Amino acid sequence: MIRFWWARHRKRVWPTVENRAGVLGRGDIKEITLDEVERMARQAKAHHWRGQGRPAWLDEHCASISELYLTFLHEESEDCFRCSVTALFEGGGGHFGLDVARDEFDSLPDLQESAVIELAHRFLESFPTVRLDVEQQAAWNRGYGEI
Repeated sequence: MIRFWWARHRKRVWPTVENRAGVLGRGDIKEITLDEVERMARQAKAHHWRGQGRPAWLDEHCASISELYLTFLHEESEDCFRCSVTALFEGGGGHFGLDVARDEFDSLPDLQESAVIELAHRFLESFPTVRLDVEQQAAWNRGYGEI
């Protein structure tokens, strides 16, 4: 069980986690806005960094995006982190790589505890319901009729 110990005015200490590439690293989850993602993508392009986001995808989905998160993937260079931007919207979402200046990543606000809990519940609710066993389905049908 992971427990977060932080005070209101103290910098949060995130656990080390394994990312989707199997790399152990910083477990920070940052709150970001669409404007910040677009600005950081322009900055990545100006620096000729490889992770330049998905500007066309963002343009296509910007109206439906409800939440954006930034997480650490790995250190791309001394000054740059490869990050993952995760966009959530009703019925789905997506994630893509974005290179972000190390000092800018550190200056972004951490996700608040209540939002971490909400995100965890959203994740847990994303799995499909396991179908009833055959015997259970038969009992259900007898009691409530077939639907």
